[in-house]
Amino acid sequence: MRILFLHEVNYETKPIFEMHEFPEHLSARGHEIGFVQFPEGSDGSQLKELPFLKTIEGRVVEGSKINLYTPKVFSSGLMGRLAFTFRAGSFVKSVLKDFKPDVVVSFSVPTSGWQSLRACRKLNVPYLFRALDVSHKIRKSIFSQLILLAEKHIYKNADWLSCNNVAMASYCLSLGAADSRISVENPPLDLTRFASQESTTTEQLWDALGLPVAANVALYMGSFFYFSGLPELITSFASSRNSSDYLVLVGGGEQDAELRKLVAAFEVEEFIKFTGFVGFDDLSSYLGLATVAVNPMHPSSVSNTAFPNKVIQYMAKGLPVVSTRLDGLTLTFGEEEGLAFVSQPEEVFGKAQQLFANKNLAELGHSNQKAVSSKFSIPATVVAMEKRLLQLIEESK
Repeated sequence: MRILFLHEVNYETKPIFEMHEFPEHLSARGHEIGFVQFPEGSDGSQLKELPFLKTIEGRVVEGSKINLYTPKVFSSGLMGRLAFTFRAGSFVKSVLKDFKPDVVVSFSVPTSGWQSLRACRKLNVPYLFRALDVSHKIRKSIFSQLILLAEKHIYKNADWLSCNNVAMASYCLSLGAADSRISVENPPLDLTRFASQESTTTEQLWDALGLPVAANVALYMGSFFYFSGLPELITSFASSRNSSDYLVLVGGGEQDAELRKLVAAFEVEEFIKFTGFVGFDDLSSYLGLATVAVNPMHPSSVSNTAFPNKVIQYMAKGLPVVSTRLDGLTLTFGEEEGLAFVSQPEEVFGKAQQLFANKNLAELGHSNQKAVSSKFSIPATVVAMEKRLLQLIEESK
């Protein structure tokens, strides 16, 4: 197959998630892969040098190849993005004529998603939309209602909707998607990458962060976004920590400065460690620092439909996990033994402390590994997506 993926972010700089994993694993299976990106984060000189098409090595799968298409924009910021929305359709049409895909898989909504759907219709290319989150609420924006309209248009008109969890599928149906054109395909996860034990590297990180030998570490990994629940996590940690309790925050984002001020205000800088963003290849070593991994995300329409990738990465590492009760997780795993749910972010650290005292932590972590291996292995998930795309191509003939 010739498969064209598209998203409204930068393929080469965005933290690794399934927008990289599906294309690269499909490339490894012998398919020709194209990808349309938006060059967010590029400065003026970089934008001038970006070609229409270049072939790059995959970021996740060794030996995979991606034909990367990039539009010419005057700015990678908001104004450049807004200007591109008016010509995204014509750009995607030019890519379709150049790459000649058998099928298009879109992760994009406002910047190029609905426009590419129209382009595909005109050129008779089947269009699958991969639904990961509630786009119009993922960020606070004056354009939220326009993005909602774009969502509805895509859900009603895409040839197929592939969702990453059951709760996301229910949301799409509520906005007008047809139940005859929707399915759930689990995201891929390289279990071997997270199951590996990088003991030497983890020991070096432990020493570099100044963690004492007997520390109990609650670890959060991911973006610091406005509904992360991290302020509540830090507040509860500061008020109830025991002498051996530490909190490690791996990542960064829009809340970074706010969180650091909060840590300083509570005078717990010695016990809360910020690592900044880390490379995908280093995640396993950082996760190895954790006694318990946490996901304090605020329950909401956004978080309940999303499927936090960090949680399956925690579980693949063999870590016990505490998370707020989110529909995407509960409908996928049920009451998994090693996955403890609480109602609100304020309760996450207290539950983690209870697990610190549990003598069966290793067994809980092993239970989590078994749960994710049965649902998210690379062979199972990539083959399922491959079959879905082949079905869509066949139906379009």
